Amino acid sequence: MFLLPLPRLRPLVVPCLKSAAWLQALCITLAGATLILLRVDSDFSVLNVAQDSNLTLPLLYKIAGAWGNHEGSMLLWIWVLAMFGSALALREYFTASAIQATMGAGFLLFILCTSNPFLRIFPPPADGEALNPLLQDMGLAMHPPLLYLGYVGFGAVFSLAVAGLLQKNIDRRWAAVAHPWILAAWSALTLGIGLGSWWAYRVLGWGGFWFWDPVENVSLLPWLSGTALLHANMVLKKRGQLASWVALLSIVTFGLSMIGTFLVRSGVLTSVHSFASDPTRGLFILGYVTLIIGSALLLFSFRGGDESAGKTILPISREGMIVANNLFLLTACATVLLGTVYPMFAEWLAGERLSVGPPYFNATFLPLMLPPLLLAGLAPYMPWEKASLRLACKRALPACLAGLAAALLALAMAKTDVALAALGLGMATWLAAASVEWLKRGRAAFPGGLAHLGAAVLLAGITGMGLWQQQREGWLREGDSLDVAGYHVTYRKSSATDAPNYQGKRAIFDVTGNSTATLFPEYRTYNIRGTATSIAAVHHGLTGDLYLVIGETSTNGRTAVRAYVNPMIGLIWAGCVLMALGGLAAIILRRRRKYEF
Repeated sequence: MFLLPLPRLRPLVVPCLKSAAWLQALCITLAGATLILLRVDSDFSVLNVAQDSNLTLPLLYKIAGAWGNHEGSMLLWIWVLAMFGSALALREYFTASAIQATMGAGFLLFILCTSNPFLRIFPPPADGEALNPLLQDMGLAMHPPLLYLGYVGFGAVFSLAVAGLLQKNIDRRWAAVAHPWILAAWSALTLGIGLGSWWAYRVLGWGGFWFWDPVENVSLLPWLSGTALLHANMVLKKRGQLASWVALLSIVTFGLSMIGTFLVRSGVLTSVHSFASDPTRGLFILGYVTLIIGSALLLFSFRGGDESAGKTILPISREGMIVANNLFLLTACATVLLGTVYPMFAEWLAGERLSVGPPYFNATFLPLMLPPLLLAGLAPYMPWEKASLRLACKRALPACLAGLAAALLALAMAKTDVALAALGLGMATWLAAASVEWLKRGRAAFPGGLAHLGAAVLLAGITGMGLWQQQREGWLREGDSLDVAGYHVTYRKSSATDAPNYQGKRAIFDVTGNSTATLFPEYRTYNIRGTATSIAAVHHGLTGDLYLVIGETSTNGRTAVRAYVNPMIGLIWAGCVLMALGGLAAIILRRRRKYEF
């Protein structure tokens, strides 16, 4: 590692280190651009292009499809890693940049040995096999890059933490250096998860936003630990406490990102989101994850002593609440991890296939997330170091009354799941009202208030969608209709919608009742793969969505139709955007300081 201990060598070494980091990023950028050009040119002598593209594929999906497969997505992963490494070198954090480059070298070896995106085939086919129809959506162009910015962004925090452990300087200055990197990774991961949920809602045709799919779960794991890291680092930056805890969370968060990479690419989990099912690749990644994270944890065991360990954190203080918040978040994280990997271990050990689905996660994860939300609402009324619980509760009384009023309103209006409705909407209102306290305090507190407001909006959306979704389905002929939650939906007619890469049927539905609209759901069969998929039609109303999906047409001329009414679902993605904007605002509005690190 490059610790740069000799000032006399610095003028000679610094330009070399910067040039090496930038050269690595440039070479990987050129490799990625080459793969995209090969796909745009439909060069089917390249296996990657032949397997996931064809002549009729629209240009957008030819480009976005470059990261819609295992080999291309790994190249995108390494490119993001190299770009963060060059950014660290630009800021002259050379130890961290060297760690990034070392990790990048291992992943490049993985690509060259097992996942080369430039493998040639001879003779080349006349046409390719086409991209998976589920990935032929504009969400593919944005979801993986944002997700990887989050995953690999926490890799930059990991590198800073390892560098800090090597130099024995995880302290308040380190926290100030690391904080914008944590914010950037957390914001990107928040947007990436939200965009993936939106993509699944639009493309998979099942009417929901989250199914506790294993690959959804592994993206949630680093978000939960990253949220804990973000708040713990605030304590280190403000109070000089929790240094060892922050270093450990930095390692664990990136470790969870790497474990997610292993699970998605090893074939040990079955999911519509999985990239590969090659055990050889999985073993390579598992070994590399063990080496990187194991080495970091070994270093932490030797150099992770907390010089601030003697400083007491009082339970009734803002930092005390953050510690409690961390414990609940990590317990929730462990719960999701256990439910995700338990079926895999059960099959290995007992040869028995098990399924852990939404009932388990809803019964374990959701209750664990309520205390952090309650504490987040109390946080703006708690000062650092020492607080009066009586005074804090007095100041929080307006927010508490607002939450109670929302809970009583939910009790009066909800027809089903009354207690859960009152709890969910009451907690969301409590958190939103408390967020106003942050927003009133000006520039320094505004980003935190915006992020907490986003969490409140997200919670309200999950409550409304989870409790009050209504569904109707049936086999309809042209002229038939069905009713769902105040909407009268009439199947007017259908027509063919053939395109170069698929054949399809588009139905026209007239909607009356709560609002008036015309919807055009489709059912497509893609030519090359022969895969059928439904394209949902969504009417966005003030209180929620009307969501229509059509399926196959029977021999007697009836078409399978499913209609969902999803109350308040737009608040879910609005909340994700607000949370991410809060993180980005914190980066933009922070005081700019230059540190030697």
